[in-house]
Amino acid sequence: MRALFLLALFCVMHGEKEESKRIDAKASGPGGSFDITKLGASGNGKIDNTKAVQEAWASACGDTGKQTILIPKGDFLVGQLNFTGPCKGDVTIHVDGNLLSTMDLSQYKEHGNWIEILRVDNLVITGKGNLDGLGPAVWSKNSCAKKYDCKILPNSLVMDFVNNGEVSGVTLLNSKFFHMKALTSARTC
Repeated sequence: MRALFLLALFCVMHGEKEESKRIDAKASGPGGSFDITKLGASGNGKIDNTKAVQEAWASACGDTGKQTILIPKGDFLVGQLNFTGPCKGDVTIHVDGNLLSTMDLSQYKEHGNWIEILRVDNLVITGKGNLDGLGPAVWSKNSCAKKYDCKILPNSLVMDFVNNGEVSGVTLLNSKFFHMKALTSARTC
């Protein structure tokens, strides 16, 4: 609940001052849908689904019009995800289930993030599901409180150079480090 309050406060403080400058963040136009289970993902919470989610992103980002990546009900374990644009159309990531971050810290690059979105315009992340960083399982493996030269844990969601983006409805839980960061982005909240 506190994370949602802080996210809402961040959005209000950094939101666009003039409503007339706000561009509708909803993906628009004809397009397609990419259900990760149809690309081989399993919602049992144990199998690594990184490849299926990355394939869904590559397909959605590479097509014109409105594209939707569907994370259906279930528990989908994934490693580090890199969603890079620019995309040919608008992309919505609709999360009905739970994306679970791997607890294997070796899968993250140095100063890596769990879900990193780079150079994407007109992005919507929505749904009633969760992005669960499973932080409590790895917090004890981090020594940053005791020494300076430590490996920083991954942030859950980082959006860099994302213009006209929206995150709504989904819950960010148990981040390993920060829940969400929006850097060098315009009209993104």
